[in-house]
Amino acid sequence: MPRHQSRLLAAVALAVPAVFASAAAAGASVGQQTSHWPMQVPVLRAIHLPSAGVKGRPTGAVPLRVPNPRAYAAQKAAANAAAARRASASPPAVLAPSLARNWAGQRDTTAAPSDSTGAIGTTRYIELVNSKAGIYNRTSNTPTASGSLLQLTGCATSACTDSVFDVQVIWDPGTNRFFYTTMDTGSGSSGGNLLMFGWSTTATPTLSASSWCRFALGFGSTLPDYPKLGDTKDFMLIGTNNFTGSSFAGSSITWVAKPPAGSSCPTTFPKHGVTGVLKNADGSPAFTPVPANQTDTSSTGWAAARPASIPAAGATFLTLFKVTKSATGTATIPTTGASVPVSAYKVPASAPQPGTAFKLDTMDARPTQAVSAVDPVHGSVTALWTQHTVFGGAGAQVRWYEINPATHSLIQNGTISSTSLYTFNGAISPDRRVNGTSTMFGGDMVISVNQSSASALPSVKVASKIGANAISALTLVANSTAADTGFDCRTTSRPNLCRWGDYAGASPDPAAPTTATAGQVWGTSMLSAPGGSTTSSGWTTQNFAVKP
Repeated sequence: MPRHQSRLLAAVALAVPAVFASAAAAGASVGQQTSHWPMQVPVLRAIHLPSAGVKGRPTGAVPLRVPNPRAYAAQKAAANAAAARRASASPPAVLAPSLARNWAGQRDTTAAPSDSTGAIGTTRYIELVNSKAGIYNRTSNTPTASGSLLQLTGCATSACTDSVFDVQVIWDPGTNRFFYTTMDTGSGSSGGNLLMFGWSTTATPTLSASSWCRFALGFGSTLPDYPKLGDTKDFMLIGTNNFTGSSFAGSSITWVAKPPAGSSCPTTFPKHGVTGVLKNADGSPAFTPVPANQTDTSSTGWAAARPASIPAAGATFLTLFKVTKSATGTATIPTTGASVPVSAYKVPASAPQPGTAFKLDTMDARPTQAVSAVDPVHGSVTALWTQHTVFGGAGAQVRWYEINPATHSLIQNGTISSTSLYTFNGAISPDRRVNGTSTMFGGDMVISVNQSSASALPSVKVASKIGANAISALTLVANSTAADTGFDCRTTSRPNLCRWGDYAGASPDPAAPTTATAGQVWGTSMLSAPGGSTTSSGWTTQNFAVKP
């Protein structure tokens, strides 16, 4: 980065506890935030982001990190065996949503899985994958800007050996900016593992340095894995699963004060803090806190998580963590959450694909994204929508929820399932339209999933739900053109298991047509493609906009 662009700074804390220290020094009140981290507390220091545009080292295959690998392997094996015993049948067909947009997205042959996600703003759609970025206008399939993810995030070292992955992006109606976060490893002298984050200077960014305000927090030897991005009116929120080596050290939520509306970047590092280890209501560890992307701005926000351990009989709750703003302008996030009772869920089976022994990773029943918005159909409560892949159907199905976080209860919920197709990698959003002071819609929702079987290549499909009506049948978005046979399917630790998308994207359209009877939801998901080999990944992505 040129030195005259001094507003683009990165502040680096050399370990998670240092964030505790910096918050305390500033007189911050961050809720029940006491350190449980078995690490020393170094001192915060600032570094200058070097020039962007230099390609970092290839990411390779990103492993799936879980709290108890042995228990997870046993649960996955049991799910695979149970799935093999299930009968096949086809579900009945009913009404389905329509596609307003549908086009091929970004691809990176050097990394796996895709970590594909996206967000729609008033004039742009941003898609982020490992390790590339694409920015599109609302009508063209050709990006207005595309390139290395490091062009967006910048580099943390002058040698630019960074490996950035686990990307997230959201649109914030309150500031009219895009926000992003990503992990950064291989950052050498800058302090080890970094949590990179920032926001666009306008609603129409490019990948140039002047389009983004960039920052980083260093976690030292602790890896802030699987960052999930959400927000409130006042804060951007990043939930992480933290690992010390291969050991799970607990989950936490990092908060950062948002900038005011406008196009300037802060001249000092934003006010920030991090919670202690998050726990469920019964005192057990929580896992994968997913802050909701807030559509209707409020100083109260929420994050959803699952328990770190899933019993053999299944877990029977999700956990919510409440976020509020204190009198001193900091975030208050109690480390013990509230339970939302749900039907029992278990780890899903791996999904087969035709013509190969390689199966697709359907994950471990963790939530993968969340959106909050006012729902005018259900008393205009501010609802939280989320989903996860669980055991069921042919072996994997997507369970979705609309939650009233104020009462810790379900408003409605359902399942996308098939007895012949494995269903996984969901993403859900209501159709709420918020653009300045204009607010519309919000009583309908759209959900996307992947489906595959031993005779069907992976596909992307979408369903919708209008108000209190039943959920629709699935509409096909796109089919894969080959089985996934990439290098990530050939690891010795998990042979014949391909690292499929750890998540997909879904976001409500802030500029959907006001003359329609419903809004729109834009999404990004993953497909498999030709070219997978011992040296190349085998995935591509698809972007789409859906009318319920």
